[in-house]
Amino acid sequence: AVANLIHALSFFHTLRHFPGGSTSAGVMKGLQATLVFVTTAVAFCGRRGGEEMCFSFNKFISLIVVSIGVSVYGFATSLNSRDKRRTSYETIR
Repeated sequence: AVANLIHALSFFHTLRHFPGGSTSAGVMKGLQATLVFVTTAVAFCGRRGGEEMCFSFNKFISLIVVSIGVSVYGFATSLNSRDKRRTSYETIR
């Protein structure tokens, strides 16, 4: 219950305070999924469950695609934020 509360609070904090709101939350969920792939493979492959616990080629491709997507989104967001700061000044009259 406490972990769910912390998860919910951090999710709503992300929606409110991160640039992009729900898009940022979705991007971070994708990153979380790739981290779960890797952690599960390290912790459980060959110890528990079947082959689904092991790191596969498809999981590797997913990791690459999501990592590139997160990087591109982060870079584009930082460029957009920087451009907004440059153009957000009003003309003094």
